[in-house]
This record gives sequence, structure tokens and C-alpha cells, in this order.
Amino acid sequence: MAVQASKYEIFKIKSADGKNEVDLLDGPFAGGSRVANLYYYENVLSPHVTGVATIVSTTDSAAKKGDESTTGSLHTFLPLEAGCELLLRVKTDIGKGIDYAVKSDPHRILYINEVQILDKSANSEIVQIRFMSRIGILNNTKRVTSCYKGNISESVAAICKDSLTIPKDRLEVTESSNTYTFAGMTKRPFDLISMLAKQTIPQNTANPGYFAYETKSGFKYVSLDSLINAEPNDKTHHYFYNSQNKGVEQNDDDRNNFKVSALVVSKDQNLTSQIRSGVYASKNVFFNPANYQFTEIDITVEDGKLYKDPKFSTLGKKPDLPKLLDEQFKGGAKFHRVSTAVMNIGGADTNVDPNNSPELYYAAGATRYNILFSQKYSIVVPCNTDLEAGESIKLEIENISSKKEQGPDQKSSGRYIIQSLCHFFESEKSVTSMNLIRDSYGLHFSKGRSEVTAQTRDK
Repeated sequence: MAVQASKYEIFKIKSADGKNEVDLLDGPFAGGSRVANLYYYENVLSPHVTGVATIVSTTDSAAKKGDESTTGSLHTFLPLEAGCELLLRVKTDIGKGIDYAVKSDPHRILYINEVQILDKSANSEIVQIRFMSRIGILNNTKRVTSCYKGNISESVAAICKDSLTIPKDRLEVTESSNTYTFAGMTKRPFDLISMLAKQTIPQNTANPGYFAYETKSGFKYVSLDSLINAEPNDKTHHYFYNSQNKGVEQNDDDRNNFKVSALVVSKDQNLTSQIRSGVYASKNVFFNPANYQFTEIDITVEDGKLYKDPKFSTLGKKPDLPKLLDEQFKGGAKFHRVSTAVMNIGGADTNVDPNNSPELYYAAGATRYNILFSQKYSIVVPCNTDLEAGESIKLEIENISSKKEQGPDQKSSGRYIIQSLCHFFESEKSVTSMNLIRDSYGLHFSKGRSEVTAQTRDK
């Protein structure tokens, strides 16, 4: 892959009380400290972005308050501690870079959560700082006490606005089809939003389930279906892996920037795990406290439900039912997992109608999440800051065959969702490592009721 160096355009740290600021790249103390490396993280399972930076600090890193002639280390003289603001801007060869140096927008600034001294000598110290976005801090200072009623996605948007002060231009919410009346119960915002995510059903689909996470472009409360059906950018999200990728290359070929240097198959389906999680069949028992009655609902792929539902979207070709399970269904087996739930009756009103009935999402939601994580790959590529968690990429993997002209591996190649990513920056190189997930094999994917063939790109 192409070797890239990192270029910091802005790296400033402001003290927790806001009275002192040190610029590590420009100004009187630019030579006193340097950034050894930096890790920036996004994950669809994390509601906020995080990161780690290692800084080498000397005796000329900051001035003492009230005595500018006396200088010392960042840790003592800034002082560098939890609560400091971090203004960061990194320029990269591929992508628009990372920009958290917008003073006019507090959501475009990072905050130091933890400081650790790794090494200390008479003239220098190595300090590691762990940082996160603003909403990661605010979540621990806020409690939701209001009552919400109506469309779930609208309620989540209101929580993000009222409790986390997320502006509209940094908030993406997939519209939901079901309603829910609930109280905040003095929960933290993200605790409440995470609870709602698995109960939310998007429009025109059979697939419940949402992710709540943050990327550099903002906070997202989006359905799994919207991620699965989103088309990747063929220029910036199309990667290749073959046996020639193992060496490090440096040339002017743009395709070299989209070669995978390392690939590890972390997980490639587990039949017993899928059976136990109810992917193929489940019995769901619901108790109604209004009339003291139980409702039993059996859901199986044999009845055209779960992943066999025509509206069930997949990244690859819909999987076939294993012969062993087909024989069990024909022999009378009706369910593999038993789930129970109590219906929420009434909500804020005095009626006996179920409040967001679990019959709508309980079994199907568990299936959706479990299938999506059934395959997991880890790859390393040249740093590409246009990539974000939750986006889909095309991955072409070399075919292990005597006839290479047949093209990429038709089973392992295809579209994957970026579950998490890490942009790593240091003075001599920068890379992006990703964990990719997928629910099915192949170069085909279904979008609602239709199937689309992904076109492979000429090398």
C-alpha cells in the first residue's frame, strides 16, 4: 500500500479553566512538545468518538502562570489534566482529514478525559491523553426527566437536542414507523437512546433495529436497513486484496491507495450461535397485564418470516436454509429459542392498548442484529479520512482458483459495513484499520423486494 505521512495543521490544548493555551505546532512553545502518535476511533456501538494521543513534553513546553520567564512541562505548567480542550486538525492525502478545531462550534472540539504519564526524566516526559467528543462528557452530566409521546425517532431527536444540545446539522435520524410513550426515568441520554434503538422500526421494512453512534460528521440514530441499503462511493470506498498486497509499495498509481495491506477473518458465521439466538425460528410469549392473558407467536423462516421475509435487506445473497435444519422443520421442530416479554399497557393514557407492542420487534430485532454480525473481517488500508463508521465499502478479494481470470472471489467479495475504524497518525506513516461486518455471502445484495448485482471494478 502507499506510505503516507501525517500532517498536523492544528494541535492546541487549552487548560481546564480556560485561562491558558499551548500551541504545539506554532508559537513560543512549538519546539517544547511534539505529538508522537494519535489514534482516532469511531464505532457504531459507541455513542461518541474517542481517541488517544501520545505527547513528548520537555522543560520548554509551557510557561508558569504569573511568571512567563519560568517554563516547564505541559503536565505541570499548562496544566495538562482532565477537562482540557483539544483543538485538532489533521490533513491526509486521501480524504478531507480530521477537523476538531472549530472554536465557534463546541461540538467540533475534543475534550481530554484522562491523562497518564508513561515516562518521566529530568528533562522530558511522555504523556498519553485520552479524549472524546463533547457529547461523551455531557451524557454523564445530564439526566432525562421529561415524558415523550409519539414517533420514536422524533422523541430521540428531541432528547439529542434538549439534553445533548446537538445542532440539527450534526444530527441524522432515520424516520421510524412505530410510536412509544415513555418517561425519561432519570436515565442518562445514551442509556435511554440505546434502550429505544432495539425497539424502533423504520418505515417500509420488516427489520427492526437501530444504531446510535457518532462520527466526525455528527451523531446518527439510523436503522440497520438504511446502512445496508446505502450505496458506497465507488471512488473512495472500493478496496482490493490479493497476494501482491503483502509488500509496502510507493508509486503514483492511485489504485495503490485502495489496496488492503492486511486482512484477518475474525468471524465467519457460527451455526449453533445463530440457532440459539433465534435466527431461524423462535417462540415468543407475551403477557398482557390488562387482561392477564398470554399470547404465543411462533416465527420461522419456513413461513417466510425473519430473514426469508421479502422485505428483509441483506448485504449479500440471502442465505439458504441448511439441510439439517430443513429436515428438523419437516420433522416437526417449530422453534429454537423461547423469549418472553410483558406488554407495556397504556403508556401515559388510561387505555388497554399495548404501548409499542413487543410483538412488532422482539423476535425480528434479535434476528436482525445477530445476522448482521455473523461475519467479521479486520483490514488495514492507507489512511482514508473519508471513511466513517456505519458506511458500506466494496471489498474485492482475490479468488483462490487455478483460473484467476474468473475475477474476484464470488463468495467473500462484496459489500461490508464498517462497524468500527481507527485512523492512526504518526510522523512517518498513517493508516486506517477497520472492523467490517456482513450478514451474508456474495456479490449480490437485496434491497427491499429487489435484488441488485454489484458491478466489479476493472483493475
